[in-house]
Amino acid sequence: MASVIATIENALDIQGFPGSEFLGSTNIIAGGFLNLHPSELLKFPFQPEKLSRCSLQLTNKTDQFIAFKVQTTNPMESYVTPKNGIILPRSVCNAIVTIKPQNEAPSDMQCKCKFKVLSTIAPNGATKKDITISMFDKEDDNVVEELKLRAVYIPVLEESLEDSSLKENMESELFIA
Repeated sequence: MASVIATIENALDIQGFPGSEFLGSTNIIAGGFLNLHPSELLKFPFQPEKLSRCSLQLTNKTDQFIAFKVQTTNPMESYVTPKNGIILPRSVCNAIVTIKPQNEAPSDMQCKCKFKVLSTIAPNGATKKDITISMFDKEDDNVVEELKLRAVYIPVLEESLEDSSLKENMESELFIA
């Protein structure tokens, strides 16, 4: 029996990046097992020589346990926490995607890293320690879903940085009293 592969390719053309930070911000990419938010495009706030992070929400829309694994095209430059796991039926897993510091932003604001979320049905009661490489092997008659995400940098305004640090300082002072 041939494997069933569900692949959702990124249909968003972001060649002319200016203004594209507003695209896909509230969309959810839907697969058979998971919904991803944000959809299609991970947006990393860029600050020179600082880590860039964004969140990725994986929602299990089935009544089954779902195993997932997040892959990156550039593991030396990016990582995901958690990179794999089990999502209980009708539950959510929040992951943090991190890009290592860059000296300067690319002129087109495109990130070299791309991401793929693989998901498959896991046995009821499965835990993270039950995840195996073969679960995601399409040649073993597994139903494996692939959802692909691109990444871009978005500029961070200095004013917003000052406002956020001022707000953090004010909040910390409120709790010191």
